[in-house]
Amino acid sequence: MGGEGHYWVEIIATGDEIMLGRIVDTNSSWMAKRIAELGARLRRITCVGDNLEEISGAVRESLARENNLLILTGGLGPSEDDLTVEGLAKALGRSVKISEEARMMLLKKCEELGLELTPRRERMARIVEGGRPLPNRIGMAPVIKVEDGATTIIALPGVPEEMKASFEDHVAPIIRAKTHKSLVARSIQLRMVWKEFFPLLDLLREHYPKAYFKPAATPPLRMDEREMEREIKMDIAVEAPSKEAGEALMEELLRELDERLRGLGGRILRAAS
Repeated sequence: MGGEGHYWVEIIATGDEIMLGRIVDTNSSWMAKRIAELGARLRRITCVGDNLEEISGAVRESLARENNLLILTGGLGPSEDDLTVEGLAKALGRSVKISEEARMMLLKKCEELGLELTPRRERMARIVEGGRPLPNRIGMAPVIKVEDGATTIIALPGVPEEMKASFEDHVAPIIRAKTHKSLVARSIQLRMVWKEFFPLLDLLREHYPKAYFKPAATPPLRMDEREMEREIKMDIAVEAPSKEAGEALMEELLRELDERLRGLGGRILRAAS
């Protein structure tokens, strides 16, 4: 399933504020990085507004692609336009119910904060039939986990701090158990004569065929500029059975890059995670 033996993930981010350009969807970019670090492959990121048909349609389309994991963010709050639960239920052909387990999670949070569990807050105890609530240690709305065939679906809160904590608590362990590998990435800034860059890149790709190299380099318009030194940015990623093995492979690659650069009169200016 998913093709090529990879563990495939998709993200659906919900919220009118995203679709109206009022906020940037930083949740998806953060998760994309973590998903890659955990050794899984992100197939697609979809953004939809707070609309029942749009949410359910996006879920159905994702399920048709037979992903291993589908992550939704946002729309788990108490407002009438928080429709992730209803959209998910519609896509799966299931009902929405109040989970007593989720209600007890909310009651405990309310007691800790000195709040009353009002009917409005109780809306956050809604869950899809056949699913189960998972704790949200930062906020109130419980995470939702539900299975559909071979696809695991996790609905996370949209508040970034809550999303990140819930991802680490509930999503990362699922991916880690399935992939048994890790991705290590670096953003490199180097300085060298432009015309010598791509021959060097070809050599690195030959020596590290499974590594990912993505240069952000625009060729100079004038031929004489190709004889000059320029700063070049490049992303490098390697995959390994563990983070430690990945770090070791990355260090080996960077040592070779540094040695070859120095031989060409160039140098690495910066290497950041």
